[in-house]
Amino acid sequence: MSEFNLVEAPMVKDRAEGWKYVRSFGDIFEADGTYWLTGPDEVAFAYANPAIFSSAKAFDSLGSPLPLVPIAIDPPKHKEYRRVLDPMLAPRVINAMEDGLREQIVAIISAFKDKGSFEAVADIARLYPTQVFLTVAGMPLEDRDQFIEWSEFIIENSTAGAEGATPEVMEAAGAVFLYINTYLEKKRENPGDDILSKVLQLEGDNKWSDEEIFGMMFLFVLAGLDTVTAGIGFALYHLAKNQDLQATLRNDYSLIPAFLEELLRLESPAPIAPRVTLSAVELAGVTIPEGAMVSICAGAASRDPRRFPVPDDFSLDTADRTSHWAFGGGVHRCLGSHLAKRELRLVLEEIFNNIGTFSLAPGSEPEIVWPSGTFHLKSVPLIFEV
Repeated sequence: MSEFNLVEAPMVKDRAEGWKYVRSFGDIFEADGTYWLTGPDEVAFAYANPAIFSSAKAFDSLGSPLPLVPIAIDPPKHKEYRRVLDPMLAPRVINAMEDGLREQIVAIISAFKDKGSFEAVADIARLYPTQVFLTVAGMPLEDRDQFIEWSEFIIENSTAGAEGATPEVMEAAGAVFLYINTYLEKKRENPGDDILSKVLQLEGDNKWSDEEIFGMMFLFVLAGLDTVTAGIGFALYHLAKNQDLQATLRNDYSLIPAFLEELLRLESPAPIAPRVTLSAVELAGVTIPEGAMVSICAGAASRDPRRFPVPDDFSLDTADRTSHWAFGGGVHRCLGSHLAKRELRLVLEEIFNNIGTFSLAPGSEPEIVWPSGTFHLKSVPLIFEV
């Protein structure tokens, strides 16, 4: 077998073939000093054992001057942060926000609903997640386009393992910090019902430093925007390709959650999670030494035919939120998973409510950006009858 090189995986047009290539090297294997976990049992074990597989050590390679709360914090400190943050993004909180978030996506769709065509990434996916972030953080939607410009530049030019951030990335990050800082002062004086205000109101032993608050907000930018953007693009792409599936969802909105679980299983926007071992561990007959870099390939495990009867296609009957690792697993399972799925559901419901059956524009062949830390389609041009 040829030597493993992730860049050589044929991911651009077909993730099924791409992950098949990765799995062909085994459930666990070493390449260039990194141990790759691709089997479902191995992935589940790594996520369940943060005392062995450290997220904090892995994210040290980003060189962030701030603590990326809570993903770059290991237990037991991690639990303290999640105890504060989890209730702020719980389903009941998101339920209370739903009407306002729905109005926002309806307004976005209104810009093209009478045109007969739209580009899913540029016209929806780039815009909506940032608006939701600004809403959750209690900052004005008028700043959306500037915030998108900053965040996209940082995300596209930040790479784990790089020799520090470039001056351009530091400049963009500095602009984000200055922007957020203006709202720290405003919300200390006049707090609202948003997540930033709630964190600022913590007192005593629970009080956070400004560095911790900046780190949390910066993580939301790094991990919470382009992933939802990617999910929206993938959802509309697959429904445009599969007219029968689109018709099924249009006829029964109650099936949308099952579709989204399968979408996340098949097209995980963040399918590889970095870890560093804090101690040596034997896994599936392979000894991983202490201090080793580990790549948890959730994207590969989530298409494993030993676990999924229909590994590379949508199966609404077997969809299960616990069967895949699109949001990670264990104590580090994505803080914003409920919000992300609500955004995706609202986009689909309002697309169905406002435009007719849509399909890919003639001649278009959407491809993902590759290589990339986040899997996302470059462009998804769609057409529909007015």
